[in-house]
Amino acid sequence: MFKIKIMDRYLARETYNFFLLGVIAITIMMTVETLFELMELLIDKGVAVDKVLKILIYRLPAFMVVTFPISILAGTELGIGRLLNDSEITAMRASGISLKRITVPFTIVALLVSIGSYLLNDFVVPEANHISQNIIREVVYKKGPPHIEKNVFFKDAENRYFYINDFNQKESLMKDIMVYELPKDPNKRFPRVITAKQGRWLKDTWDLKDGYIYEYNKNGELLYSGNFKDMKITVKDELKDFFKSQRTPQEMTSRELARHIELLKKSGADTKGFEVDYYMKFSVPFSALIFTLIGAPLGLRFRKGGKATGVVISIVLVFVYYLILSASRALGKSGTLPPIPAAWMPDILFGIFGLYLIFTVEK
Repeated sequence: MFKIKIMDRYLARETYNFFLLGVIAITIMMTVETLFELMELLIDKGVAVDKVLKILIYRLPAFMVVTFPISILAGTELGIGRLLNDSEITAMRASGISLKRITVPFTIVALLVSIGSYLLNDFVVPEANHISQNIIREVVYKKGPPHIEKNVFFKDAENRYFYINDFNQKESLMKDIMVYELPKDPNKRFPRVITAKQGRWLKDTWDLKDGYIYEYNKNGELLYSGNFKDMKITVKDELKDFFKSQRTPQEMTSRELARHIELLKKSGADTKGFEVDYYMKFSVPFSALIFTLIGAPLGLRFRKGGKATGVVISIVLVFVYYLILSASRALGKSGTLPPIPAAWMPDILFGIFGLYLIFTVEK
């Protein structure tokens, strides 16, 4: 038992060292690539160097969430490759340790990396993305009228949330609008919801057309509903401040996004796209574990080729995973697939295949 524990720590450390190297290398590559993209802001739009550096710094957490799964897979493959080349796997096998048992430390490290990736993605990345995007939005704002993104939420000083499904920049025309006012009374849990098919953004006023008003009791049951032909809502915030408050799903935590989805559903809005984004906040970070479930037994199966084989396996697995993820995400947003299968499809397929490989690795 004592020897097994020593082996587990040894294998975990081997994976961890290669994992750290992978995180550093891939993050540097992504940073350099992004820096080239941001050179347009620096040269063409005259953005100060310090702001460009801030954008890069605040994008680092999002880069790391992407690099973690790839790095743990590469770390597992490179670690196994080195152990195979030095005949250490052979020595473990001669001691009566099964290949299935050898995969355990790699899987545990991958699980810890997945948990860390989820925490980083849900508690750090949204705010970092928001700050980074706001720096870019400030640049756009100074050069012309604000750019309002599709499927975006705003929050004003009156504790109201605004949702716009689509926005015509030239005509200031909004489509599929929802406004929900959070109650000031602490005994009321559910907001008053206002929806409208379209409206115009007129300086500090939203002119809404053809809409409905919904009010709910403390249990969330519909208390009142009524329609209107025309309604004007005053937005007291300065346009710049209001503009900077917009948040996309990538700038929200899972709890924030879940709350918005619930309220959108109550208003009858289509939430499929948001639901896919919500479930991907969990599925993508845990791809690190899924990659290792496949990578570790595959690396042990292909005992010839060492590190070169590990690198090839890593590249192929990452490519196939993100290809399936892109396809399932698109199918989910279009409504062809339900949101949960759309977000988790690659993890499910890779997970089943990985478990099969682990249980048959001795063959």
